[in-house]
Amino acid sequence: MIALFNKILFALTKYVAWVGMLFLLGAVVITTSDVVMRTAGGQGIYGSIDLIQLMVMTAAYLSIPYAFMNRSHVAVSVFTERFSRRASALTEMLGAALASAFMCAIAYYGYLQALQQIEYGDLSMIFGLPMIYYWTPLVLGSFLSCVVTVHIFAEHLYTFVTGRSALAEGS
Repeated sequence: MIALFNKILFALTKYVAWVGMLFLLGAVVITTSDVVMRTAGGQGIYGSIDLIQLMVMTAAYLSIPYAFMNRSHVAVSVFTERFSRRASALTEMLGAALASAFMCAIAYYGYLQALQQIEYGDLSMIFGLPMIYYWTPLVLGSFLSCVVTVHIFAEHLYTFVTGRSALAEGS
């Protein structure tokens, strides 16, 4: 069961990260075009700052779940590689619990802020984009990160209790 959920989450987070990278590519195109236009004619793209901020924020928050799922975050392997499988699982559980608490807090408080932005009808300063556009990728990405980190916690809890890898079991 854990291995199946791992495959599903890996595919989902990979797809979401690709969407995030498309937003990053859009930010690069807008930035480059803006610089070229300012150099060539003195006038850039109106509202480019709003668009670039939205795209970079979207790219970041849609990529974070994949980084968790891919285990791309930094670990102090000098110490942990000497641990037994269960001790290593315990440290991974601690890291996953902390990451989960952090990402769930971002999702929760981001959701509350998004509701407030909807209620107030706030718009971005230059382009006039609804601010909910900025909060939506934050809430979605951090919620997905929360799901991923809870899954990672469960995976390492299984290893800690049984002494076997949850992913190798095919369970």
